[in-house]
Amino acid sequence: MSDQPLAVSRRTQAAGRSDVGRVRTANEDSYGLFPEIGCFVVADGLGGHQAGEVASRMAVDTLRDVVGSTDDDDLTPVTDPRGCTSISGRLLVIAVEEANRRIREASRAPERAGMGSTVAAVLFDDRYGVVAICHVGDSRVFRRRRDRFEQLTEDHTVVQQWVREGRMAPADAQTSPHRHVITQALGTQDMVRPGLRLEQPEPGDIYVITSDGVHDLVSSDEIARVLDDARDDLDRACVRLVDLANLRGGRDNSTAVVVRYGPS
Repeated sequence: MSDQPLAVSRRTQAAGRSDVGRVRTANEDSYGLFPEIGCFVVADGLGGHQAGEVASRMAVDTLRDVVGSTDDDDLTPVTDPRGCTSISGRLLVIAVEEANRRIREASRAPERAGMGSTVAAVLFDDRYGVVAICHVGDSRVFRRRRDRFEQLTEDHTVVQQWVREGRMAPADAQTSPHRHVITQALGTQDMVRPGLRLEQPEPGDIYVITSDGVHDLVSSDEIARVLDDARDDLDRACVRLVDLANLRGGRDNSTAVVVRYGPS
């Protein structure tokens, strides 16, 4: 199991864990904790073995590099339908699109043909008091706020599209044999349309980012209970989520990042 020391900044604390699981021989998941720029990322590589590992690592590294080096003053804030405005939302979309371009270019090498990656990230924007949540594929972001736990992203999958169109009931989507068929991923097409959500964070909010190796085997209610049982021990929560996935077969790589917002 790969881990990273607790990452702490003035406004966030975060921990992460990733494990190869009980079936796969290589871990194609990657994650990044970058509290100095307020960015936290999980990526799940596609393409098998080294190619998937390369793609997911490129996704994480590109988000870190673009977010950390781009001058915010050159960007126009994005405003969502509810009137929430943020520079970080614009920046995160730019970073995700650049990750797509880089992975797409790298996949032209014969040994990396067909590689790609999902990505899910949160970026805190102090200037506007907003957190941007951005994703491509089926890695997810959840939030616990006081007694409420909710999923903040909508999977880019065939079954989720069917649910949105009214062609499938949400309960049926959970067990559909097509639930892992994603409709977009970084590097697999020339352009992606990242999902973007803007929220105003509150002190005490906890954000959970997972690859499908976790949330396929650990329900939302169980993730919420893990957070409660961990009693603000973020590393313990990450370990428990990965362990639960492995106890239930560990069919895939599993990765969890947990971020708490508020003064350290």
